[in-house]
Amino acid sequence: MIDLLKAFACVLIVWHHLALYGPMSDVVYQLAPRFIGLLFDYGLLAVEVFLVVGGYLNAKSWLRALSQAHFEFFPRLGARFQRLAIPLMAALCFTVAVTALVRPYFDHSSLSDAPSPLKVLAHIFLLQDVLYVEAFSAGVWYVAIDFQLFVMALLCATLAHRWQAVTQQGSVIRKAWGMWMAMTLISMFVWNLNPLGEVWGTYFFCAYGLGLCVGSWRALGFNIHHRILVLWMILIGGLAWGYEPRVRLLVAVGVAVLLALYEATDCRPLPCLKASWIQALSNASYAVFLIHFGVSLLVSAVVFTHGSESLPANGLGMLTSFGLSVALGAGLHVAIEKQTPSWQRWLQWTAAFAATCTAVMLLT
Repeated sequence: MIDLLKAFACVLIVWHHLALYGPMSDVVYQLAPRFIGLLFDYGLLAVEVFLVVGGYLNAKSWLRALSQAHFEFFPRLGARFQRLAIPLMAALCFTVAVTALVRPYFDHSSLSDAPSPLKVLAHIFLLQDVLYVEAFSAGVWYVAIDFQLFVMALLCATLAHRWQAVTQQGSVIRKAWGMWMAMTLISMFVWNLNPLGEVWGTYFFCAYGLGLCVGSWRALGFNIHHRILVLWMILIGGLAWGYEPRVRLLVAVGVAVLLALYEATDCRPLPCLKASWIQALSNASYAVFLIHFGVSLLVSAVVFTHGSESLPANGLGMLTSFGLSVALGAGLHVAIEKQTPSWQRWLQWTAAFAATCTAVMLLT
């Protein structure tokens, strides 16, 4: 189930960006206006899938550690930053280089402006949206949001662990769950209502928190049937929808319900979902997400130069862009993301990213 959700969200977000940024989709729209329109309008909902699944997996990974004598905040924080930032720096090297390469031949709004020292530093520390700096690639904002959400959830878990160490009463899992649920409800009814808050993780905690709560539900020690949990989430989601209708909230609740049903089966995989390609795409989904925009720019530039008005050329270009994104994403996953992260590797790839941006600034 987890692999299927991640693979589906990965495919959807790539096609959403292909539809959103054009120019190939502008031509293909003539043939399939409904398909392109749906991708344009609703493809971004894939983010809600990633958020709920991300919260679920993090809660699962912390359950055993929370019951131990020590639960370290900073080592976990550093490890998460490394896992996010190292493949990001590698992918941005590619995207920045491609953008500079195609700029003389491909005049399109999807191209970011040339690098600057402020932009480089903002991307290195995942602060580009907070500082209102233009991103070098589509989706970089999500990486920053993911890290912010991780920090908030980890901080709650750490506080729960310290609280448990002081009181020596009750359940540390219940304490963490209570904090996560409180923040989820606040996000649903307050933080998520302000569009200006999209640069902060608090805006998205309603989806992430649902994943956290489902992921830790069975460890609470309460004799609560999964149907009660499902009905409770539907009720809370319905109240939040009635307060302020949001399609993304319905999607987040729907994914959380699926995960709750999955938990109720002891996380047994369905036979029809054991295909190796689903697991492979799931494992490489983050790398595909990072690399696909640079691939799209390169393919778009080639098609724009040699067949800008040709419907077959643009349709084939979109398919080629998707296929190359998956292939290069798989390579990025194996060569970089899958390797053990460390501060040394982060420094190496950060230096490579800074060197790429410096070269572009000097040569263009």
